[in-house]
This record gives sequence, C-alpha cells and structure tokens, in this order.
Amino acid sequence: MNFLAHWFDPFTLHVANGILLLLLAAAAKPACLAVAGRPAAAAGAVLILAVLWGLHVELGSGHLAGITYHLLGISLITLMVGAPAALWLGTLMLLPYTWLLHGAGNLHVVGLNALLLLLPAISVNLWLRRCCTKLPPNLFIYIFVNGFISAALGLLFTGALLVAALQAAAVYSAETLWRGAFPVFFLLAWGEAFLTGIFTAVFVALAPQWLITFDDGHYLQQRNEIWKA
Repeated sequence: MNFLAHWFDPFTLHVANGILLLLLAAAAKPACLAVAGRPAAAAGAVLILAVLWGLHVELGSGHLAGITYHLLGISLITLMVGAPAALWLGTLMLLPYTWLLHGAGNLHVVGLNALLLLLPAISVNLWLRRCCTKLPPNLFIYIFVNGFISAALGLLFTGALLVAALQAAAVYSAETLWRGAFPVFFLLAWGEAFLTGIFTAVFVALAPQWLITFDDGHYLQQRNEIWKA
C-alpha cells in the first residue's frame, strides 16, 4: 500500500522526510559496505523489489479507491544485504516507483512511505533473528523463522501501521479500513511468507553468498561430540 501526498498534511510529510534522512545518514556506511561486498546480491535485491512492487493492484473505485496493494519483499532483502542496505535500496526504489505510479507530485510522500513500508518489516526481521541466536544453529530454524515467519509477521505489522496511519489522517472511515482494507494483508502475508521462505531456501542451498545474514561456519560446521571420549 502506497500513500498519496494529499492524504496527509505538509507538516507530517516534512517530519517523515526528516526522520528518514537521519536514518539513511546513520545507515549509509554499513549499507555501502554491504553493497560493495555483495554487488550481485544487491543487484538481485533491486530486481526482486522491482518485480514484486511492479505486480501491484490499485483499487480504482469503491470505498477503498486509491489504495494500492503489493508484496513487500523487504524481509528477503534484509536477509540478503542486511538492514541498513535494505533501507537504502528500498528507499531508492520508492522514488521511481512513486513517480511512475502516482506522478512527481507525490514524491514528497516517499519519506512516510519508506518509514511505514520498509521499517516495520526490517524491524521484525531483526527482532526474530536476534531471538534465533538463542536457539540451536539449525538450517530449518533459519529458513522457517527468518524466512517464512518473519515475512508474514512483517507484512501484517506493516499493514496494521498503514491502516492506522490512514485512520489517523481520516482518509477513510475506521470501519472501512479495518473491515475492508486490513483483512487483505492476511491474504498477502501467505504469498509474502511463501516467496520469502522459498527464495531463502534456494539461496541457502545454491547461493549462500547472497545472504549476508547466513554464516556457513555457524550453520554447517561439523559437530561430532557424540564420538568424543
């Protein structure tokens, strides 16, 4: 779901743009290192975002006219290039996406879109990966928790924040948003979880170098303590 500029007051948009600029500045160095160290993964991440965001559905009529739905792919990108680079790549992709979809007049809403489209899923992914550090180093845990579950929860969290923002701005009625717009995110969460989990499993098996968060030594090292005297 992408916001339109006229839905929000200018002050809100300026504050959102300022916060985003501060976050981008803080994430610039680690993002550059991640992209420079894994240029193929970064290029693949851009392609994945372009495809997933390009396959969008925009409601042109009815009570929810103007709302656009698409898969996020941010959880997968975070696994591929890390959170700082995911924030940078996602924000850079939002610029042409917003311009092509809604026109140059809506570019100043990119900050708010980035904060509510990218950060929630990135935060969920970071939180679950931190939780997984307390679990045994198991491939299934990495793929299922960091891939499937992280993507589904990230999209639902994103959807809840987007709907709450629209309600706070009085763009649509609360009943229309929570009964009409939000349930769609439960359907999208299945697709998000499936695609992210499948891509994560494929990368682990065939191209682990495309996953900056995957450590061969941690997950694939031999453990034969049972044979030790």
